[in-house]
Amino acid sequence: MGHLLDLDPRSLVVLHLIERTGSMSAAARELGWTHPAISQHVKRLERSAGCALVERSGRGVRLTSAGTVLARHAAEIAASLTAARDTLPDLARGHAPRLRVAAFPTACATLLVDAITSLTGTEPNLRVDVRQAEPPEALAALDDGAADVAVTFHDEPPQGARVTILGRDPVLVALPAKHALATTEAVAVKDLDTATVIAGCPVCQERFIRHCARESVHPTLHHQVTDDYVLMQAMVAAGQGAAILPELSLAAHRRRDITVLPLDPPLYREIAVWLPAERPTPPSARQLLDELTRRGPLGATPPTTASSTPAPVGGEKRLLTDQ
Repeated sequence: MGHLLDLDPRSLVVLHLIERTGSMSAAARELGWTHPAISQHVKRLERSAGCALVERSGRGVRLTSAGTVLARHAAEIAASLTAARDTLPDLARGHAPRLRVAAFPTACATLLVDAITSLTGTEPNLRVDVRQAEPPEALAALDDGAADVAVTFHDEPPQGARVTILGRDPVLVALPAKHALATTEAVAVKDLDTATVIAGCPVCQERFIRHCARESVHPTLHHQVTDDYVLMQAMVAAGQGAAILPELSLAAHRRRDITVLPLDPPLYREIAVWLPAERPTPPSARQLLDELTRRGPLGATPPTTASSTPAPVGGEKRLLTDQ
């Protein structure tokens, strides 16, 4: 049985990067090393393993079966090293280790604020750092060891031992208070075919367009304002369009001079919390998960009709063809 130090952690990190990037050259660029240096680490690791770990594939390389197995362990080591590196500044200043959370913007402004406030109330020495990130970036940060918790949304409930589903977040339509459809129970997707639509982030736009396409509806997105739901609601109130926004966003900001209604057929996004898979989960990460799940269902603000706030000065522009 070989010595533990026969496997150089640096060489394992190199193997992990080769698998993730798909080539030695890309791994070299990410580390700021030369290609020969990467090759030397691979050869050193293959000598320790006693078998080939990397093989040529076209103009690039791919891992052998043995390399793929070892790369799984290498990913765990790389994530742990990243997490350890990120704690060094806090430890040097005498601070307690921190909890790093990557989450999409509306979760940051709603679910996380309350959960973190409650958590730090019982753990006053805990430092929590929140990073806004769309689902792919949040999961990448978790896998790379740059985050301890990821909060994401998905079309369908994700599966796995490390993921917890918080609930469903309905996607809604926001209309000016005086709109002809404001008194209906829901807005049919077909009524948005020729509408002036204000859409959210690129991921949300793609989901909405796919949903409409299933009904043979192809709306044009006239305004694209990413995740600025304050701006989206202001544009609706001014008669500039019909906004597509998640119910969760209304818990952070809700104008009373607009009407918010569900889509027909309905569209939802599944909200999920992820913990690390390739390294030990910090106790504070599980505590945060407990706080999030304890808070119950999503969607603090149900669809409601507008209050009697006067319509914008200058009247309302035509948004839908059936006005």
